[in-house]
Amino acid sequence: MASRDDDLRDKTRITFYRGIRTIGGNLIDISYGDGHIMFDCGCEYDPAAPVQPENFVDLVEQGYVPYLPAVFDRTIKVPGRTWQPDSRAHSAVFVSHAHLDHSKMLNYIDPAVPVYASQKTKAVLEAMNVNDDFDFPPERHELGHTRPIEGVEPGGTVHVGPIAVTVMPVDHDAYGASGFRIVTPDAVIAYTGDIRFHGFLEDATKAFLEANKGADALIMEGTSISFRKPGEPDTYPMLTEQEVCDRIEKLVRDNPQRQITFNYYLTNIERIQHLIDACPRIPVLSAYAASVYTSVTGNPVRYYRLDDARDYPSLDPELEVPFDELLADESKYFWQLDDNARVQHLSDMRRGGLYVHTGASPLGEYDPAYKPFFQGFADQGIETAKISCSGHATVEKAFEIIDTVKPRLLFPVHGQHPERYWNDYGAMVLPEPGLTVEL
Repeated sequence: MASRDDDLRDKTRITFYRGIRTIGGNLIDISYGDGHIMFDCGCEYDPAAPVQPENFVDLVEQGYVPYLPAVFDRTIKVPGRTWQPDSRAHSAVFVSHAHLDHSKMLNYIDPAVPVYASQKTKAVLEAMNVNDDFDFPPERHELGHTRPIEGVEPGGTVHVGPIAVTVMPVDHDAYGASGFRIVTPDAVIAYTGDIRFHGFLEDATKAFLEANKGADALIMEGTSISFRKPGEPDTYPMLTEQEVCDRIEKLVRDNPQRQITFNYYLTNIERIQHLIDACPRIPVLSAYAASVYTSVTGNPVRYYRLDDARDYPSLDPELEVPFDELLADESKYFWQLDDNARVQHLSDMRRGGLYVHTGASPLGEYDPAYKPFFQGFADQGIETAKISCSGHATVEKAFEIIDTVKPRLLFPVHGQHPERYWNDYGAMVLPEPGLTVEL
């Protein structure tokens, strides 16, 4: 029987707010004594929703996020809610990677609360936000395009009162993605973020799991198991990132006299870097995409401008390619057809051309824009190829994560069917919004 002293002593507590039975939007709090941390700060994305949230008030009133006083910006007035100071002396927010479902609310975190991410994630977020059209823009103009982020070197540890958080690289299709090892005075917790084994950083994933062997709790994403039960055959065998790049390069090589365009998700820096390095043609990006790529990597790349007179300091004017030259080309360039160029100039493109869709939006048939998107190319007589791979571990590899860590408690999040997991090494808890668990 627990004594009164046991009941009153500090304990590690995990509170799950969002990211429950949905893909993305993780909002999880870990506290001990006078310290607490929260991760991430994205929000669920539903492209089929009739009304899309445009600001923080919309997010709260439409139920995407709870109103958390002393976490979100105190100057944003939300009807029926009151900002309250936090009685705990130490707090921080951690961002695992630069995807919108993990970072979109970054600029709504109160400026008094420090935000931490890997150095690479910090660089991507700052580059992506340069036009205020990636994450929600800040309510306070004096903060610039992106509120301050503290960059953490790989394997670096941040102390938030009695809580220590080590930011560790993992493999994912977002540059700089990290998992967190969280140590309190009475528990060790591993949070995978979004994780996989089939990219260019498989060894980083394995090192993260080895470092967290025997953790008291494993908070683990479950994207792939949302779509396939354990033991079911995989209808779409998984490609690796290297295989994706190899197939695209072969497609370009096998079509020497044909206009070839593509689009990709800009935070997948490793994929575009490999394509730039190995493509048989000259890759050309939009000015914005080139700015993101060059700002993050330091590597120059050719680019075009289309109704975009903004100043991108990282771009070399000598590398700009006239857009008309791209429209007429059938052999020299492999160029990015971003949404702006597609909407304005799809009808001007060469019939019989080829468009490669590699991880760009729209991502799948769940998006109402998906079928019309590809129909537009068909109407123009342009062939399309979809070549990509998941940013998430396969169902089988997800169980390898559990088997490596062997956690006392497993908390599956970031997935539609967390009940499909099991934990042979302890208990499994299916979180619900607002659930608090004491370790």
